[in-house]
Amino acid sequence: MYRVRTASPADLPAVIELVARLQREPAHHIAFHGETEAEVAEELAGLGPDWTELAVVVEDRNGRLRGVLSVEVEDEQRRAFLYGPYVDVPANHPAAGQLWQQTADTLLDAALHLPSVAGVTALDLFGHRRNRLLADFATRHDIPAASTTRLLTLTGADLRALLTDAADQDRVVPLPADPTVRAAVAHLHDTCFPNAPTSGPRLVSGASGHTVVVLLGSAGLLGYAAGYAQAGEHYVDVVGVDEPVRGLGAGRSLVRRLLVELVAAAGSRDRAAALVNLDNHASERMFTALGFTCRTELVSYHRAEAPLPT
Repeated sequence: MYRVRTASPADLPAVIELVARLQREPAHHIAFHGETEAEVAEELAGLGPDWTELAVVVEDRNGRLRGVLSVEVEDEQRRAFLYGPYVDVPANHPAAGQLWQQTADTLLDAALHLPSVAGVTALDLFGHRRNRLLADFATRHDIPAASTTRLLTLTGADLRALLTDAADQDRVVPLPADPTVRAAVAHLHDTCFPNAPTSGPRLVSGASGHTVVVLLGSAGLLGYAAGYAQAGEHYVDVVGVDEPVRGLGAGRSLVRRLLVELVAAAGSRDRAAALVNLDNHASERMFTALGFTCRTELVSYHRAEAPLPT
């Protein structure tokens, strides 16, 4: 069994190497993390100025890092997003599966006792459909599968072509300071995505770090899109369109302008990405019409309103 402890700044290089290596394998892939060392480093930095307050690690008897679990806490919803557990078990270990699960359980128990997790009542996991270790871990800890999503991506010449397409760009604008518009965006967001990690008021306040664009008509808000730049991609997080204008191209216009704004704010990326629920055929058709293709399927696990250890 490995020894568990809180992370230290000196662990960071080993953590980045371990996570990036395991991320390349679907059987270990966690959707909250990127796939390269640069992406993982940026995401850990995004957890806060001292990521060690949000991470626990395990090491073997030789002091080698063998696992890590980081936690992102959404205080507003008392919700914790688990980045992991990642466990590096030797391939020739005679009880590899059992060691993985025991180590993962130890990491979770330690993470849930971190001071930063105090008051959390909900847990979220998000991993590759082929990550059966994570599925078994979630089942054992009563974190049921909530939904399956498709990761859609747009790369290369297709992405560059989309960014140069000026169609409808004058109709979609960055989120204005007008409080009426911001309130309308917050309301539409909470209506379309009632269980989203980021609430409507937080989205429009700028506190979440999203770039937001809106489509306005004579009667007010028709739709909005929000996303952010990551190390290797521009991520389209949410697209919400008022029901009367759905299916008329508003979503495509919003996505195009959002990506243009992300490039202007953060520079170009090699890829644009979005997650779409498996049963959300309208959204998948919208992204497919823009040139996005399915890269993989991911499973979300969510446990709501369950008291955690104190």
